[in-house]
Amino acid sequence: MGTAGIRILEDQPGDGVEIRRQRTYRLRLKLWLNQGDAICWERPWGLIDRALLEDDGATLVTDLRIDREHLVAGLFRGIEGMRVGGRRKLKISPHLAYGERGIPGKIPPGAVIIAEIEFIAERDMGNPNE
Repeated sequence: MGTAGIRILEDQPGDGVEIRRQRTYRLRLKLWLNQGDAICWERPWGLIDRALLEDDGATLVTDLRIDREHLVAGLFRGIEGMRVGGRRKLKISPHLAYGERGIPGKIPPGAVIIAEIEFIAERDMGNPNE
């Protein structure tokens, strides 16, 4: 990948539509610190009424709009070219993840993050039954 600070560790192509910015998708997200420790959440995030946690908080399944407001820069850039049904594992440098501030109690300042993101489906937010 051409973006400094992001390395693709695994890439399983999907066969669905290409992921586009400003659209909402059902996705599964896992994060680890570089040493392999899972980052676990106490509560889900994203479109909260459709979000849930699996694996004791280590896996987030949610609907999320693909934009800079909802994703750290490394994920926003690292999903380029993905398709629905695809899964990608990324190693993200601190300046494209949570930077020098981290997330107190979760992610230390300056941490390298390993992220695995899988796009399950595109969502039509005008259809509440989808």
